[in-house]
Amino acid sequence: MTTPVNTQINKKALFLDLFLILATLFAIKYFLLQFSSTWTFAGPVSLIVALTIASWRLKSRSQLWSELGFAHTQSHIKLLLWTVGALVVTIVTGVIAGAIANGLLSPQVVNEQTINFTQNRFADVPGNLPVYLYWLLVSWIIGGFTEELLFRGYLLNRFESIFTGLPAKTTLAIIAQAVIFGQQHMYYQGITGMVETGLIGIVSGTIYILCGRRLWPLIISHGLANTLGMTMIYLGNVPAA
Repeated sequence: MTTPVNTQINKKALFLDLFLILATLFAIKYFLLQFSSTWTFAGPVSLIVALTIASWRLKSRSQLWSELGFAHTQSHIKLLLWTVGALVVTIVTGVIAGAIANGLLSPQVVNEQTINFTQNRFADVPGNLPVYLYWLLVSWIIGGFTEELLFRGYLLNRFESIFTGLPAKTTLAIIAQAVIFGQQHMYYQGITGMVETGLIGIVSGTIYILCGRRLWPLIISHGLANTLGMTMIYLGNVPAA
């Protein structure tokens, strides 16, 4: 079982780490979104660069990703159970959150979000096996690994350390990383996607804590959930944004 990141790191250093990561996420994404040729890759590129900086900041403090849960330290049975549980809860949360968000929005806004999701980002996926496999690979590398390492592993623990001394610091940390997680999906999933992924971020953060701060169940379940969604698009059964 892993433990929270060393809270002895001074607050100034923690804020510097968060500033570098968040500035990277927002600045690179904003820049790439300005051009139609790079719009699609704004999220993946900003996430990979942010993860690289996070790795650098960890190394500078003599810390390892394994301390944040990126290590297989539980039995295969427990890993399977936590993975299946995380997958089911994530899918149910996404469906419910999406339905509620869409119910609060006008049909026109919902339709615009769906068009933006399918035509601007995944327009070439339906029926196109090579493109489908490409996005499947991206969804595992970016969604499964990068997002879980960065949001649940790095940001949640950094926020928790910053909130030391406050009541419910872990809950606040879960919410903080989830808000950013949701916002990062808005550019191609719209308001519905932001709410949906934000709530999924809360659920994933909670599971991370409950399973002993282990990332592998979340990495695998996240990749499987993305695989399911991408397969639906490939088969022409496009989910609403």
